[in-house]
Amino acid sequence: MKRIAILAFLLVYGILPALAQRFSIGTNAVDWLSLGTLNAEASLAVSRQYSIHAGTELNPWTFHAGDRDRQLQMRQNSYWAGLRWWPWHVYSGWWAGADLRYTIYNGGGVIRREAEEGNAYGMGLYGGYSIMLNAYWNLDLGGGVWGGYKQYTRYACPLCGVTVDEGGKAFILPDARIAIQLIF
Repeated sequence: MKRIAILAFLLVYGILPALAQRFSIGTNAVDWLSLGTLNAEASLAVSRQYSIHAGTELNPWTFHAGDRDRQLQMRQNSYWAGLRWWPWHVYSGWWAGADLRYTIYNGGGVIRREAEEGNAYGMGLYGGYSIMLNAYWNLDLGGGVWGGYKQYTRYACPLCGVTVDEGGKAFILPDARIAIQLIF
């Protein structure tokens, strides 16, 4: 019993603090507000001032399905990987970052009746501030833009299937972040 207590003490007070602030997992509340987009991001501190990140977003929901006048959706599968630079220390304070992104999307009926589906790929540039709530939790605030090229088909409405336009073009979109992160 004494050995188990010593092992538990060493684990909690010796090994875990040595691994502290090496990894993080988190979720972005702004994406959840985008019609319930599920999202997660994981990161790894590779040095005192750099971390690598990878994440995904998934939104499979269609609201008012089958109702031509009310159907809306922001369905997507998105994936990204990137790098952050922290002037002071990883997971603490200001940061700047960049990532590469790919998304498959199908959205419409939210702002206007038209719908669009397609593939988009490009690069994002971001900045923000990470607030340490305690030794294991951070509130990560940030914003930026991501842009690139998209191949798309635009429809008159989310349900009708009448093609209005199709092709490819460059795009730039804003991106915001209010994330809660577990640091371990």
